[in-house]
Amino acid sequence: MDLFHFDWKTVPFRMIAFVIAFSLHEWAHAFVAWKLGDNTAKNEGRLTINPIPHIDPFGLILILFGPFGWAKPVPINPLQFRGNKRLGIVYVSAAGPLINLVLAILFCIIYILTRYYGVMDGMSEKAAFALKTTLEYCVFINVGLFVFNLLPVPPLDGYKILRFLSPRRWDGAFYNFEIYGPWLLLLLIFIPGVSSTIFGIPMGLMVMWVQEVAGSIISVFI
Repeated sequence: MDLFHFDWKTVPFRMIAFVIAFSLHEWAHAFVAWKLGDNTAKNEGRLTINPIPHIDPFGLILILFGPFGWAKPVPINPLQFRGNKRLGIVYVSAAGPLINLVLAILFCIIYILTRYYGVMDGMSEKAAFALKTTLEYCVFINVGLFVFNLLPVPPLDGYKILRFLSPRRWDGAFYNFEIYGPWLLLLLIFIPGVSSTIFGIPMGLMVMWVQEVAGSIISVFI
């Protein structure tokens, strides 16, 4: 399934999947920051799964019809974190991709169960297509966001995890890297062959892993 192309038939289902994925992603960032003692995101109305506060209109349009996009970043103030501030940033950064991985497994379980119990067999052709496509995109988009956000390139979550797990003496090098990070990210997205290698291959492997995990969980109960 190609996530990043324009297709009128799949736009509504991609919209549903993206809204679920980025709403829970940003909520997870806000929730972990709040649990660590930082009320910044909560005070700005971001501690919610309501997608409206998280939507960046231009970013949503691009992620639906183009090769990339974004939601509004959750504001945090690490100075308010209890305990180790650097580890706090790592926890907050990791929360978003991890919730996407959990969602991917959950939707994969739902998809497998709908096929196992023949839920779509009694539906009209359009209803069955809508349910099947939505569930498929909910799996693939969440896996995609998990893989993409863990790339160690600024300003992605993977970069923040790498930076704040690294020794403080490397901060200067990381700071210089941040200047060029967004341009490097654009190059990785648009250079032919590069994006399919650093993004497509890991995503394909993660999709297979998610399917295996979902199948293993289902086998315990069925």
